[in-house]
Amino acid sequence: MNRVLPPFLRTSENRLRYISDKKKRTFPFIDNTLKNVAGFIKTGYIQNDTASKKGLFQQLDARIKVIFLLFYIVIISFQQNIPRQLVITAILLILYVLSRINLAWVYKKLFLFSFFFGFLVIAPACLNIITDGKIIILLIRFNAPHRFWVYNLPSTIGLTKEGCILVTKFFLRVFNSLALTILIFYTTPFNETIKALGTFRVPQLFLMVITLAYKFIFILSQTTETYLALKSRWWSSPGVSGANELVAGRIVYIFRRSWLKYEEIYKAMLARGFSGKVNLCYPKKFRWKDAAFLILLLSVALLCYLI
Repeated sequence: MNRVLPPFLRTSENRLRYISDKKKRTFPFIDNTLKNVAGFIKTGYIQNDTASKKGLFQQLDARIKVIFLLFYIVIISFQQNIPRQLVITAILLILYVLSRINLAWVYKKLFLFSFFFGFLVIAPACLNIITDGKIIILLIRFNAPHRFWVYNLPSTIGLTKEGCILVTKFFLRVFNSLALTILIFYTTPFNETIKALGTFRVPQLFLMVITLAYKFIFILSQTTETYLALKSRWWSSPGVSGANELVAGRIVYIFRRSWLKYEEIYKAMLARGFSGKVNLCYPKKFRWKDAAFLILLLSVALLCYLI
């Protein structure tokens, strides 16, 4: 039998060319949503890995950390002195080091969020248009004052000393608050945080909503395989209407699946004696080391606020 290879099998690989119709087959709003969900799941895994390390804060009782969080948030919010805010920043940095957390990765996020929410939002307050005071850097000089819409613009516009101090205070508050929250988040497992909040009489409905929302994101991540499978089989762009139909179908599918899943879970809970009250008791007991460390941190905070 004469076997002849077809031409495409006898063609070398470097001569093969992929012909594309140059049409976009991706939808940014879907891909960005999946990317954000994947980032949240990655953060959850990193949080579990960091909380399991043998660091200083990982060994503390979760209730101690909740008290520490609430107390320091109040101190940071009412502190008006910049050097004392810097002392709190140094204390949090030391706690990060003792807790064996990756400083480069965490502080990169801290500076990014603090820049957008703690500096750009209030940056115009540096100008003498908003905050009166002594001009330290002159930006614009006019021949005479002007009126723009409902604003009166002076003849000289610049950065004032009082405005820069105000912006610096606000930036340090946002930075320290974020650093404190991330420190607690990355050193405490999620379930222990919920139980610790339950011991302080936080409404159970609020805790149940947080828990279900946290779990639902992981359930949502399991439905992305359908979109990825469809995306890998698209030979041409389905258009905006096709993308809308796809998104609507996924929403309905997730809603039905969630409804059936939680109905089954609720019936199983009723069969086991559920009466509407969730037992969030914290089985661990306070240790003298936890209490001593909490007293030390609270004393340092009071000294930073009073002295």
